[in-house]
Amino acid sequence: MAQRMKGMASGNPSVVTAKRSMGISKTYAAMTAFFIILAIAAWNPAYYSHAAGANSTTSNSSLVSNVLSKAVPSATGAGAPGGIAFLAVPLDVIPGIMVSMAVLILFVYDKNSGVLEYMLSLGMTPRDIYMRYLKAALLLAAPVMVIFAAGDILYISALFGTATAATLLPVQLITIPFSLAVVTFMVIAMMAFSSLQKTRAGSNQPIGLVVGYAATIPAYLTAIFLPFSKAMYADIVLAVVIAIVSLSFLRYSGKLIKREKFLP
Repeated sequence: MAQRMKGMASGNPSVVTAKRSMGISKTYAAMTAFFIILAIAAWNPAYYSHAAGANSTTSNSSLVSNVLSKAVPSATGAGAPGGIAFLAVPLDVIPGIMVSMAVLILFVYDKNSGVLEYMLSLGMTPRDIYMRYLKAALLLAAPVMVIFAAGDILYISALFGTATAATLLPVQLITIPFSLAVVTFMVIAMMAFSSLQKTRAGSNQPIGLVVGYAATIPAYLTAIFLPFSKAMYADIVLAVVIAIVSLSFLRYSGKLIKREKFLP
């Protein structure tokens, strides 16, 4: 315990917290790498446009045709693909969530082992403690999402050409801030509400993980029912809304996050 506290006292607190979280288990790093590969190879946005284009010639359903009409390029091949390409955005936040899970687990572990109580005894406020873990989560998620976006672009360029990669570039560019907004909301919600720190049945992951990912549900609907440009702006608005809610939690953290919530 004393050695752990000494390590936490040296260096940048958020960096130290990020290192400690990744030291809990290598599972989270492995899961992050797995989901990066899965996201690029299995639900790449380029697949949706090409698949929708192929299916649109064989479907006579008015509902399906309506959705696919928003999903495929024009008959001449010009213009952007449909909004269905943005279905990748809520799916692509998973690598960021996976790597930030380590911070969520560390927070619960530190609370149960009395580390947070020790921080309070040093004069830190609940908000100080909260910011340490939030910054650690963002420090882990940001580079992961940048690397993922770059890999996604290279994959599309190699398989479908640079023109397709350039057309779908907004998907990757929106995914980065969108995922960081979701991670921020997830961490803040879990720390602000003690009930979200509890584990789910049959799992050791906090309920806050489920609540955080639930914030991406509207992005699935906009991708299915809106054309490309409108789906893009809808995702931007959604990311801003999630960020505003998160900042509101931060602003009122003094009221939401009481000292007793940091005690075992």
